[in-house]
Amino acid sequence: MTLYVITERQGLLKKDRTKFIPYIEYMESELKFLPEYERKVDWKVYQHERNKRLEIERWVECLINATLDLSKMFLSFRGEGIPETSREVLYKIASFVFEKESDAEAFSQLAKIRNTLAHRYLDIRWQDIKIFIKLSPKLYPEFMEHIKTKIGLL
Repeated sequence: MTLYVITERQGLLKKDRTKFIPYIEYMESELKFLPEYERKVDWKVYQHERNKRLEIERWVECLINATLDLSKMFLSFRGEGIPETSREVLYKIASFVFEKESDAEAFSQLAKIRNTLAHRYLDIRWQDIKIFIKLSPKLYPEFMEHIKTKIGLL
């Protein structure tokens, strides 16, 4: 808990802050592809174009994994315990980021989407990808701004 008090008062040390930067830069660059996927990928494309399907599945999975990594780092620097499950990690970080519980719950569903991509059938994966594409513009800007503000990049 002391670490968080120090970081809140003085900001993160530069060496600690630099650990966050690759994740933030990666996520910001990848989130720029969201409008393209919204416009160009529908069920028909997803079902019939194997390369596009694999591309978007990998894109979603990598973004969610980066979100989890960044969330765990942030919780650790706050002096918080790291929950056991991915869903709990995302819910815990979201409780700091979002004012509405429904937004925190929606953000935590990213863990389910990641798991579905690895284990489910084609039609279920598509439904989860559509959910990710729908939720991302609403949730990610606030998440990214919160993290960047708290670590002193804004």
